[in-house]
Amino acid sequence: MRRFAKATGLLLLSTVLCNPMFADNNSEDPAVGVIRGRVVDSEKRILPGATIFIENLKTGVVSDANGFYTLTNLKPGTYKVKVSYVGYEPIYLTLNVPEGKTVERDITMNEGLELHEVVVGGVFQGQSRAINQQKNKIGVVNVVSADQVGKFPDSNIGDALKRISGINVQYDQGEARFGQVRGTSPDLTSVTINGNRLPSAEGDVRNVQLDLIPSDMIQTIEVNKVVTADMDADAIGGSINLITKNTPYKRTFNATLGSGYNWISEDPQVNFGLTYGDRFFNDKLGVMAAISYQNAPIGSDDVEFEYDRDEDTGEVYMTDAETRQYYVTRQRQSYSLSLDYDINPNHKLFFKGIYNRRHDWENRYRISYKDLDKSADGEAEVEIETKGGAHDKHDARLELQQTMDFSIGGEHLFGNLMMDWGASYARASEDRPQERYFNLKQEGLTLDVVNPGTEFPYISDNITVHEGTWEVDALTESEEDIHEVDAKFHVDFELPFRKDEFSNTLKFGAKYAHKDKHKNIEQYDYKESYTDTYGSEYMQHLATQIREDYIPGDGQYRPNDFVSKGYLADLPLSSMEGERNWEESSGNFDASENVTSAYVRFDQHLGRRHQLVLGVRLEATRLEYEGWNWFKPTKEQEDAGMTEGIESTGKRKNNYINVLPSVLYKFDVSDDFKLRASFTNTLARPDYSDLVPNVALNLDDGEVSIGNPDLTPAISYNFDLSADYYFKSIGLVSAGLFYKRINDFIVEQRSSGAYEGYPDFDFDEIKTSINGGDADLFGVEVSYQRDFGFIAPALKCIGFYGNYTYTYSKVNNFNFEGRENEKDLRMPGSPEHLANASLYFEKNGWNARLSYNFASEFIDEMGEHAALDRYYDSVNYLDLNASYTFGKKVKCTVYAEANNLLNQPLRYYQGTKDRTMQAEYYGVKVNAGFKIAF
Repeated sequence: MRRFAKATGLLLLSTVLCNPMFADNNSEDPAVGVIRGRVVDSEKRILPGATIFIENLKTGVVSDANGFYTLTNLKPGTYKVKVSYVGYEPIYLTLNVPEGKTVERDITMNEGLELHEVVVGGVFQGQSRAINQQKNKIGVVNVVSADQVGKFPDSNIGDALKRISGINVQYDQGEARFGQVRGTSPDLTSVTINGNRLPSAEGDVRNVQLDLIPSDMIQTIEVNKVVTADMDADAIGGSINLITKNTPYKRTFNATLGSGYNWISEDPQVNFGLTYGDRFFNDKLGVMAAISYQNAPIGSDDVEFEYDRDEDTGEVYMTDAETRQYYVTRQRQSYSLSLDYDINPNHKLFFKGIYNRRHDWENRYRISYKDLDKSADGEAEVEIETKGGAHDKHDARLELQQTMDFSIGGEHLFGNLMMDWGASYARASEDRPQERYFNLKQEGLTLDVVNPGTEFPYISDNITVHEGTWEVDALTESEEDIHEVDAKFHVDFELPFRKDEFSNTLKFGAKYAHKDKHKNIEQYDYKESYTDTYGSEYMQHLATQIREDYIPGDGQYRPNDFVSKGYLADLPLSSMEGERNWEESSGNFDASENVTSAYVRFDQHLGRRHQLVLGVRLEATRLEYEGWNWFKPTKEQEDAGMTEGIESTGKRKNNYINVLPSVLYKFDVSDDFKLRASFTNTLARPDYSDLVPNVALNLDDGEVSIGNPDLTPAISYNFDLSADYYFKSIGLVSAGLFYKRINDFIVEQRSSGAYEGYPDFDFDEIKTSINGGDADLFGVEVSYQRDFGFIAPALKCIGFYGNYTYTYSKVNNFNFEGRENEKDLRMPGSPEHLANASLYFEKNGWNARLSYNFASEFIDEMGEHAALDRYYDSVNYLDLNASYTFGKKVKCTVYAEANNLLNQPLRYYQGTKDRTMQAEYYGVKVNAGFKIAF
């Protein structure tokens, strides 16, 4: 496969350099001209994906995501131009191009019969924008416009993504956090803002937290399942590009105000959004500003269990059980600003910025039953723990996650040569200041475990803090600082050679990206100081938790008393003497990464029906990282004056180069029927923490994570074949096949026992990431969306949107110690079935939609044995929303929505489906509010 990729790259390069269909001009030809402009509808909203076709030359272009188009390399003369857009009446123009001049012509299109019959701003407009962009792409792309996103009850961009074919999402506190594309894990997919990859706010991974970004801040979602040479190559699953709101064609204003309710938190939430845009200075300067604010008290009821396996008998038994109650106030804020300035018809500058911030104020109450396998010998333990924070953090643990991306750039036309450039700064961070835990422990117990190994096992003993002998096992406060900073610069050139049925264009460019990642955690334990000063004063400050209507099980998980969050917040830890828990800092690291890339892309039309794109991309990666290990001196070392602490692993460096070819082909069987085929070569770089050569310890849980600086990136060879038919009544039916050969995929290997360098510990879990082998991934995608007007005109107000994806994966040459000979292993993160279905009604301003989302179970983490593999269980989500829009110049909308009507939990199981590892329930959420737009 590697030889095939290299041969393809050499063939592409020679094809581009030796192509006989280059320029048909000569030096004596007159200076060529340009036609430029923007395509909008009758209400001056931009129309991306419009086809602008010059009938004289039998060639054309497609308007970009912001509605702009440019026709270059035009000899002086008169041209007949046709502009077409699904759902709109075609426009015919006759334009005269003077020698060496740029003609500016904006185009206004009128809705066709299909759109005249519905309220403007309805579901059909959103479908039309998305379908037109998909229709004209060379690769396999799914597009969702802001109009479509607004038709689903999705508060963040992750929830909106789950509606797209081939995408699965993983949840946190009832909201979609990480996205998976085409049966690959989140670390194999890139997430970008306006084409710039977003940094991760979490410490150990590259995954982007999708729940940071409100859905109403995004203009368009593009899911590129096939990447071209001018795109970053770290996208084995695909690339999710989030396009922020661009400057408008005319003044625009939108506002949203709403509220909601959740049955676990039992508190109202607040939603607010505002968008304003206009043009100034004779339309030279465009401005678009947007604000979004959400404050949502949420919560969850959660039970968790841990298991181990007897090495002699193979029996799997339960070791730990936990009952947890979460209360979270999630506040999400987002601000964006877009500017563009037209210097003249050939030169434009722009600025785009977005800042997202999410506060999670969390209180967790947990009762843990440990060492249940030793219960018969009277050696089980029970812990009762409160998680919170300081007073100025609302008496709760604050997790503050932020992400921002700011970019400037320009688009310039020098004769035939188009150039665009851009520079960007992005930062993501996670801060957890003054995170506090109060843990009580009772030892030497014999506990009765009921129904072990079933969906909801439980402990029948009524253990409370008022009975038995309890000790303060931990009173800790920690500070966490994680941040990642990206700086990028790129320059791209586009040079057309011919303008006829065999038109061709050469694109080439370069990019430099620098990334710094930092993780620092410090923790202090105050239990000795607390016990000496306060004794058992905590008994006077208890609060009953675990709700009466606790969802998991059937009433077997009972309320209990915990140290109150207010008491924990009141403790004057700053004036108490604490002991540094050095082992908690053993996972700290600093890393830097530089990626320098260059590409060549050649677009060739072979008549009106055929288009071929050849490309090759080179990416050179340079890494440098340093970690810290926990050092605990021996008795002899202590006598010599050595003290406990952390010591540097030393700086490590790594460099590699990847050459990544691509071939894409598109056949327009007709204007409405498209066939596509492609071969691409992509990669996925290891996570930072996997590379750092340190040993990260979690002694309380008996876990150790070991870095592996010898990891190499996973390389994927991707083949795609698809067919799309676009209905004139605004809809489509599509089917596609894809195959990925992934070499050196990365998996976390697990074992147990002793580890070199720490002879005093017997670890329950030893983890290290390895290149696990190779994998074959095969998939089928089908999609259908259309109204029922083709059955009977009266049914045009009713429509269906649905998609289904099947994936099959198989691991080969598995390099996992102890599991090398296992057969029919699937890749981690690869669900076999994904499905979406949505039935909608829209007429006379009324809009209603019932939406269903399904994903089958998949391996999330591989265990030491197959019986200990962790599975992410299947999910079934049902959502309902409705709205009514009225008014013409000023449009007003009243809306209501309900999420998670089936009360779908986040559930993991171990080995077999009836062996629950975690079941976390969030309840139903409802929202209602008012929108205004003009």
